[in-house]
Amino acid sequence: MRKIVYILCFIIVGYSSNAQTIFIERTDVDSSRSSFVTATYNFSFKVKVDGVSNCTSISFVLRYNQTEHVHFSNFRTLPFSQNGSVFVFPWYNPVDGFERIYTGILNGDTIGGQGANNPEAIEFEFTVSPNAPFNNILELYFEDAEAVVSDSGIGKIIKLKSNPILLNIHGFVEVWPGDANNDGIVNINDVSTVALYLGYGPTKPNFRTFQRLNPSTNWFGQTSLAWDSLAVTYADCDGDGEVTINDMLVIPLNFGKTHQLKSLGPCENDQNESSLIQNIAKIPFTIKANEPVIGFVGEIGSEEYFNPVSKFDLEMQTPTTFCTTTKKQFGNYVVCGSTNGSVLNNQLVCFSNGNFPITGKAITPEGKIVDAELSPLQILSSNVENSTSLFLENIQFPAKLRIVNILGETIILEEIYSKREIFSTLENLPNGIYFIHIFDKQKNSFYNLIK
Repeated sequence: MRKIVYILCFIIVGYSSNAQTIFIERTDVDSSRSSFVTATYNFSFKVKVDGVSNCTSISFVLRYNQTEHVHFSNFRTLPFSQNGSVFVFPWYNPVDGFERIYTGILNGDTIGGQGANNPEAIEFEFTVSPNAPFNNILELYFEDAEAVVSDSGIGKIIKLKSNPILLNIHGFVEVWPGDANNDGIVNINDVSTVALYLGYGPTKPNFRTFQRLNPSTNWFGQTSLAWDSLAVTYADCDGDGEVTINDMLVIPLNFGKTHQLKSLGPCENDQNESSLIQNIAKIPFTIKANEPVIGFVGEIGSEEYFNPVSKFDLEMQTPTTFCTTTKKQFGNYVVCGSTNGSVLNNQLVCFSNGNFPITGKAITPEGKIVDAELSPLQILSSNVENSTSLFLENIQFPAKLRIVNILGETIILEEIYSKREIFSTLENLPNGIYFIHIFDKQKNSFYNLIK
C-alpha cells in the first residue's frame, strides 16, 4: 500500500513539473504593478507558453469581462510568427456579456520542422476607459488553448492549461484635503501618514502619480485618479501630484473636519506609521511669520524632541494646538498646527529641548504657503528684575499673571497692577524652571524662567 502511495506522489509531482501552460506577462509596467490596470491608460501583455518544445502553432480564445470599460485595442506579432501568419478576431457575445478574442498563430514551420521551445505567441493591447469603476475586477480566461508540436517529425496537438488572471482596476476616487489616511477625519494621525510617504512623486522610479484636476485645499471632496498605491493618493493633500512637507500644512487648515466615507470595496492595506515622540522638553516655542498662520512645518535633526502644549495650553485658554515630530528617510520634521483654525503667531505651540530657531513653511487660514520660523521663547536669568524690565515695557495694567511649573501645573494665577508686583512674585519662587504667562486686554506674553 505504501509503495502505491509513493508511486502516485511521483506521478503527480512529475506531471506538475512538466505541465504545459499558457499565461500572460505584462509589458507596460514592471512586476510590482502588474496586478492592476489604470483608468485612461492602455495596458499590454505578451501571451506565452511554458513546458512546450518544438512548437509550430498556438491557438486559444481569450475571454474577458468589464467590456463596458475595457476595450481590445491592438495586437503585435512576435518573432515566433515572423515567417508564418496570425489570425485575431475579437467578438462580443451579448448573451453572456463577455468579449472573446479568437487567436491562431502559425510559425511557418512545416511538419517535421523544429518549431520553437516555450515561445512568446503574441502581444495584446487594451484601453481602460476614464469611467472604469475603482476596484472593479478585470477577469481574463484562456479557453480552448492548444499547441501543435513536432514529435519525431509528426504533428501532435497538446492541451494548454491556464489559471484565471484577475486585475484590479484603479479608477477615480474622492480625496478630501488633509485626510491623508482617508479615515473620515483630519487629525494628528494624518501627519504621520504624510511623513510615511514623503518623496512619492514624479521622480520616484516605477511609480505613477497624478495631479488632481483644479486642486484645492478647501474642504470638499475632490476627484483624483488613484496612484499606483491608493494609500499614497490620499497623502497628497494639496493635489499637486507629489507628497511633500507642504501637504502637512493642509492638515491644520482643515483640522477636525469630517466627511462620510465611501465604500471602495477591498483596499490595499498600507501600514500607517505613527512616530509621535513624547519626552520632557523644557523650552517653549512660538511661531513667527509676517502673515497670520495656522500651521508650521520645518526640518530638524534626528535627535531633537518637540512636545505639544496640552494641559498647559488648555489652562491658559490659548488656541488649541498640536505638535509632533516625524521620522522619514527624506528628513525629520516638526509639525505644529491649530486644531480650531485660530492664528498661532506669537502663541505658545510646543516645548523642546533645543534652544534654537527652526526655519520652515507655514500656512495661512486662506491656504497660502509662507516662510516662517519656530522660535524659542526668551529665557530669563535668575536676576529677574534686570532680565524682565525690557520685556514688560508694553504691559497694560491691570493684567493677569499665570505661572506654571515644568509639569504643566498652574501654581500662581493672580491679577497684578505693576511691574514691581511681578518682580516680587518671581523673586519668591524656589529654584526651578517655570513658564510665565502675562496677559492684558491687548496681548499675551510668554517667558521661560530658570532660577
